[in-house]
Amino acid sequence: MNTTRLERVRGLMRRRQLEQLIITQPQSIYYLTGEWVAPMDRLDALIITGDDVRMLCYNLAVIEPENCKTVIYSDMGRALPCLMELMERVPTGIDGGMAARFCLPLIEAMPEARFTASDCVDAAHMIKDADEIERLIYASELTDRVFRDSFARIEAGMSERELARVFCERFEAEGAGVFPGLPMVAFGANSAEPHASTGTYRLQPGDAIMVDTGMRINGYYSDTTRTAFLGSASDRQRRVYDTVLRANEAAIAAARPGALLSDVDRAAREVISRAGLGEFFTHKTSHGVGIDFHELPTDRDDCAVVLEPGMAFSIEPGVYLPGEFGVRIEDLAIVTFSGNIIATHCDKQILVI
Repeated sequence: MNTTRLERVRGLMRRRQLEQLIITQPQSIYYLTGEWVAPMDRLDALIITGDDVRMLCYNLAVIEPENCKTVIYSDMGRALPCLMELMERVPTGIDGGMAARFCLPLIEAMPEARFTASDCVDAAHMIKDADEIERLIYASELTDRVFRDSFARIEAGMSERELARVFCERFEAEGAGVFPGLPMVAFGANSAEPHASTGTYRLQPGDAIMVDTGMRINGYYSDTTRTAFLGSASDRQRRVYDTVLRANEAAIAAARPGALLSDVDRAAREVISRAGLGEFFTHKTSHGVGIDFHELPTDRDDCAVVLEPGMAFSIEPGVYLPGEFGVRIEDLAIVTFSGNIIATHCDKQILVI
């Protein structure tokens, strides 16, 4: 059990007036215990109070953190009764990972617990410690290498899926797991879709090549996007690329402690809008990266997040011209006391293959 992280979570519990917390998200359990659970359709849970920690595990995948009472069950029908036996009847937070088939009967059976949705663990690991930052940097360094090696194998006529498989092979060679599903690879007009599905389109001279992917290694993700061109890049493609690169650099400069995450978004958006392309930047600039590849902090209109040292998030402005091409450049930024460090180092200057 990571006691420093545990106390950070307990501090957030006190601020939210919670005396008990039920954690079922595998990422959150890993954050506190260093152990991955894979509950599938079963219930694994970590129960935290002000002075105690208890663990409920199905008997096929048991973890037993130190200084933690662990209860093991084998009958699925006993999951909720066992959980209730471990709980106190006090104001209780539940994280977002508990399936409704467990959550709803629990709320009905224990109204005195006054359940509420909780983000205590999510908020705690929004601020990365030194070990987490080291893991994020390492994952990004390996991803840089995968991008360089995989882009060197691009050739006319290959399909999006074929390039995605090249990336997957390189990630596997580095001993890492790729994002769920294939890397996002989009050629030509497909790159004008910000969240394109990797398909069968074959690369032609003059096409844009957009790849958005990352790896999970040592429990932490990277997240990188690069855009290149095959054979040649037109003046229009070069102008759009230069605009997105300047937007990326402006957003990085804005990512400093005390600023708002929305300031980062605004810095990127102003560059693109001044170039007359604002209507073609159709998504937010940032999302948190860490144990999960999308986590807090989240760049939303209704969420004014103040940047603090240890926050790690993507910076990924893009321009998407329907029916033509798109450009996105994404780096991973980590806020420091004096500014930020950029964990992504593969070249951002325009690449013509």
